[in-house]
Amino acid sequence: MDMNMILHFGEREMILFSFWKTGSLTGMAVSMLITFLMCIVYEAIKSFRYFLAVYHSKQRIQGRQNSGGTSNSVNSGADAVSEDSIQVAPLIQLSGFTRKLFTPYRISQAALYGLQAVLAYALMLIVMTFNVNLILAVVFGEAVGYFLFTGTPLVDNAVADCC
Repeated sequence: MDMNMILHFGEREMILFSFWKTGSLTGMAVSMLITFLMCIVYEAIKSFRYFLAVYHSKQRIQGRQNSGGTSNSVNSGADAVSEDSIQVAPLIQLSGFTRKLFTPYRISQAALYGLQAVLAYALMLIVMTFNVNLILAVVFGEAVGYFLFTGTPLVDNAVADCC
């Protein structure tokens, strides 16, 4: 298939992969629907990452308020040996830094960000087909996703900083 480098309305298009080809109006309509849904999923992931960040921040603040700055001096029945003094291979040693680095929150944020990046690049490549039908599907999908998953425009600044 020849790649047109100008905006066009053709029905015959190869989208992202060699197996994703359209040859009819129905095929193009289905591809537009899939692209539209990909945009909505992209916006949902972006908003979910923001929701997790806000929830995690509230949990940390609440945890600090509940602890009141006092340290727990009771060892809760564990051995007298500190967990930090156990000799482990340097790459898997769980020191204070790596415990803060590999938290479930950070791992989930990284996984969601990776998925968000894959979707963003896929949508960019779909737009780079220069097919106006697909470009409109991306634009309308992003607009609908924004409408569905963004609470107020004031939150946009925090979403832009977060994601």
